[in-house]
Amino acid sequence: MLPNANQKYPLCQQFGFSYDQPYDFAVFSWQQSKRDQVSGPYIVYRFLAAALFLSVVVYCGARSNHPEYWLIYLSHIGLILQTLHLALSAAVPVQLLLLSHRGQVDSNNTTLLKFSWFLYNITNLLSLLISAVFWAVLFVPGRGLKDKDILVHALNSIMSICDMFISKRPCRMLHFHHSFAALGPYVVFSAIYWAAGGQRENGLSYIYPILNWENLSLTVPFVLVGLTIGLPLVHGVIWSLHVLRDRVIQCARKFDEQNDYYQSRWNPAFVLDETGGANSAIVIKA
Repeated sequence: MLPNANQKYPLCQQFGFSYDQPYDFAVFSWQQSKRDQVSGPYIVYRFLAAALFLSVVVYCGARSNHPEYWLIYLSHIGLILQTLHLALSAAVPVQLLLLSHRGQVDSNNTTLLKFSWFLYNITNLLSLLISAVFWAVLFVPGRGLKDKDILVHALNSIMSICDMFISKRPCRMLHFHHSFAALGPYVVFSAIYWAAGGQRENGLSYIYPILNWENLSLTVPFVLVGLTIGLPLVHGVIWSLHVLRDRVIQCARKFDEQNDYYQSRWNPAFVLDETGGANSAIVIKA
């Protein structure tokens, strides 16, 4: 299903999680999702991805020289949220598999699936935003490249972009507001942390230079523009990647169908059954 197929839902429902194909959350993007069908290799992929990011969280937390400051950074919070998202994404197909055996799967999505979709929207945007800001603004080339720079500020975006093309999860443009649930509270936290006298491990009074509340002429415009323009823009890029994914798969399927058709004409051992319309099949002559 293409992302613009969500047009069949009323506009108000596109802000929410109404979706009548829950098995799109349990198969690869190139697979045809059918009722009561969960991809076994997809579950393995999900558990491996969750285990990878869990190991990254443990490694980075254990290697931190100042663990008491570890959770004040948005990059680390984003890494934890992405790990939680990947864990729940592994649990969703398992839940669908269990419910299908009981005959309890319907078009009303479970709470777990909805929350997983919510985290998917948040972590995709957070990972791209964190990577872009770090490498474009915060990274200093002269200080050298550390392993944690790659694990925290590059692997997150690589995973998100790959997952967009590997999984069949839908994306809605009107879900851009979900990211406010993560970034809005963090902006408020950074202001409260500064007002309460909180510091970084090096004694600075701000967590990030772009969130320096002692320099309101820089911080306030950055926050306002980022929340009102930046978030919808980045989410639009993410939505466009989902559109590209489905268009590529759609074109690939048409190409395969045409190859099957011309192969049946070229090879007399194959006959294309044209009576079935869209359900036509290749029949091997005896």
